[in-house]
Amino acid sequence: MFDVNKGFKLSTISIKEHKLLKDFEIDFTDKEDNPLPIIVIAGVNGSGKTTLLEYIQKIHYSDLLYIETLENNILDLKQYILSNFRKESRKLDSYSKALKKIQNFMEELFDGFDTKFYIDDIDDTDRYNEKIIFKNSTNDEFKIEELSTGEKTLISKILYLYFKDVKDKVILIDEPELSLHPSWQNKILKLYETFAEKNNCQIIIATHSPHIIGSAKNEWIRLLSEDGVISNFSKSYGLEFDKILTDIMGVENLRTPDVAKKIDKLWKFLEDEEYLSSEYKILYKELENIVGDLDKDLVLARLEVAKLKRENA
Repeated sequence: MFDVNKGFKLSTISIKEHKLLKDFEIDFTDKEDNPLPIIVIAGVNGSGKTTLLEYIQKIHYSDLLYIETLENNILDLKQYILSNFRKESRKLDSYSKALKKIQNFMEELFDGFDTKFYIDDIDDTDRYNEKIIFKNSTNDEFKIEELSTGEKTLISKILYLYFKDVKDKVILIDEPELSLHPSWQNKILKLYETFAEKNNCQIIIATHSPHIIGSAKNEWIRLLSEDGVISNFSKSYGLEFDKILTDIMGVENLRTPDVAKKIDKLWKFLEDEEYLSSEYKILYKELENIVGDLDKDLVLARLEVAKLKRENA
C-alpha cells in the first residue's frame, strides 16, 4: 500500500477499499521517480483531501506527524521554545546570547512576512511561572497565548516544526491557510519547502487556498477530481488567482450568484444591441452601484457600447 523510501518519504499510495477513496492511487514523485519534498493536494469540497490525510495517518506509523486544522499546539510550542532556550543558554553559557540567537532565528525565518510581533524576553527562573514575553510594533507586551489567531496559526504550523526539531518525517498539514492573511498564504509554502529540504522531511498539504496553489511548483500539485488524480500541470505556478479557482479548483463563477446573473443579463442586452433601452441603463446603473465603475465587466461593457455606436453611426 505504501512505498516508503529515501529517508521516510512516501512515493505512492494505493487504496483498494474505502467509502470515499475506492481503487484510488496517488503518486508523490517527480519525473525521475524521486519522492517530492512538497505535495499540495487540491480539489473541490468533498473530493477527499482531508480524508486522504486521515487515511495516511491511520495506516502509517511513527515516522509521521499530522498537524490538523484545529490542533492547538501553542502550549507545546511554548515548552519547546523554553527547552531550546535553556539548552542554548547552557551551550553558550550566556542568557543574553541564547535569547539573541532565538530572536535572530525568528527574524530570519519570517523575513518578508511583515510580522508585527517578536520575542522580547524569556524568563525561566520560576519553573512554575515560565514566561515568553512578546512585543508588537507599538511596544505592547503580551504572552504567546495572547497572539492573534493568524499569528498563532503561523507559528504553530511553522515555528512549531523547527523548535520540536522534526526530522526525517512525513508531515501532514490540513488547511495551513486558515486565519492567515492572503499575503502570508502567498509565502508560507516557501517556508515549508525550506524546512523540508533542511530537515529531510516530506510535507503533504491539503488546501483550498488559491494563494498556496499559485505559489506551488507545477509538479507539486495533485488535484483530486471525479476522473481521479490529476498531476500533469504545466501552468499553475504564478497563475492568476481567478484562473486557479476556475481551471484548477472547479469554481464555476467568481462572483456571487445574484451579481453573476445581472452581469450575464447585461451582456445579453449588448449582444442584442439593446444598449439604448431603459432596461439596460437601469441594470448598468444598478451594477455600477454594486461593483463600482472600474469593474472589468463594466469597463468592457462601456467599450462595447462605444464600439456599437461607431458601427451604427
